[in-house]
Amino acid sequence: MSDSVKIIAPESAPAQAKTAPAPEAVYSNVSRIFATPNEVVLDFALNLNAFGPMIEEEARIVSRVVSSYDGAKRLWLHLTQTLQAYEQKYGVIELDVTKRVKS
Repeated sequence: MSDSVKIIAPESAPAQAKTAPAPEAVYSNVSRIFATPNEVVLDFALNLNAFGPMIEEEARIVSRVVSSYDGAKRLWLHLTQTLQAYEQKYGVIELDVTKRVKS
């Protein structure tokens, strides 16, 4: 069984698929992962205080994805490959914001 999934380009999609609404894109700057014995749950949230207190509001979940463990592992593999390719081309992504700030 192949791990690849065929993605249909809009111009070659069947007529009924062309009329389906496009999935909504959301922005997230924080995520949380938790798991049950049967599934992995990924919450993606928007934290308006990510760089220091700006407003009195908790991070808001903007999207939740529930996946099987094999689906989560495929996601992990694809993310790993994508991040490695990015870092090879542009350099290491620094996660510590204080190290990214230029004076």
